[in-house]
Amino acid sequence: MSIRIIAEIGVNHNGDVELAKDMVNQAKACGADIVKFQTFSADCLAAISTPKVSYQLRTSDPNESHHAMLKKLELSRESHMVLKAFCDRVGIEFCSTPYSHEDAAFLSELGVSTFKVASADLIDRKLHEFIAGTGKDCLLAVGMATMEEIADTFELYEDRNARDRVVLLHCVSAYPAEPSDVNIRVIETLREKFGCRIGFSDHTRGIECAIAAAALGVCVIEKHFTLDKRMPGPDHAASSTPDEFSSLVKAVRTIEQALGDGIKRICLSEEGMRTISRKSIVATRNLPVGRALTDGDVTFRRPGTGLSPMQYPELLEHTLKIAKKEGEQITWEDVHA
Repeated sequence: MSIRIIAEIGVNHNGDVELAKDMVNQAKACGADIVKFQTFSADCLAAISTPKVSYQLRTSDPNESHHAMLKKLELSRESHMVLKAFCDRVGIEFCSTPYSHEDAAFLSELGVSTFKVASADLIDRKLHEFIAGTGKDCLLAVGMATMEEIADTFELYEDRNARDRVVLLHCVSAYPAEPSDVNIRVIETLREKFGCRIGFSDHTRGIECAIAAAALGVCVIEKHFTLDKRMPGPDHAASSTPDEFSSLVKAVRTIEQALGDGIKRICLSEEGMRTISRKSIVATRNLPVGRALTDGDVTFRRPGTGLSPMQYPELLEHTLKIAKKEGEQITWEDVHA
């Protein structure tokens, strides 16, 4: 199965449905399999007094509260319906991150096939209990979590026979994340510990970390997506542009092909090289009929169309029944046993 690549539109639509549609079209043109939004009510998600985190202070109005920022970025239920229908029409999967079990219930009714739960909500028990009971896949981000916290939440899915529907998304909850913090090898740690599918939600600049994740065999890669990093809003600056996202998709598809099936075999493209560049057993000098071959009578030269050099000990002490010229290949037909 190919790696599923998610264009995380998130809140980069800035509350504008037409902008969101444009982003969907461009994400599809870049090769994304899924576009992902966020489903929340600012009033239910954050208290008025909630402060902004540092990157939000840098990338949005510092005089605006966390709650006010979220309020501007909400998508109404009607907008969700419009965007889900639009995605269906253009042929790309619609996905969204619910921030409460009520939001998840709405998305389930809307017909999403996959949920994505944000790292911040790894500990929202009601949300996970609801999703685990839907029979749908869940992409579960594990940024800023301990292994014990991940295990506790994963157990909620195991208890409801839903472990096979969980994909743990390794990520670092910083915008942008520094490569030195990403610790890509955690992907292998999560796979070994939980025995489930693993993905990567990439918050770094550039595409190198996503490529590394692809090489480790993740099944999902998510990357924030914007049309312009200079647009107002908290996540644009740490998002990838269409050109960057296209490069990511191409690189991941190349890595995906290169990973192969793990079976060592001779490739068709290697056959010519194998024949020409390997060596065969040849005579070191002119050798007469009746010569009992010694180590000094044979050497190895290209092409590899004759006896393999690995067989030369078996050839020694045999007697030539055909005279050989210097550099001529010696075959089993040329000797007496």
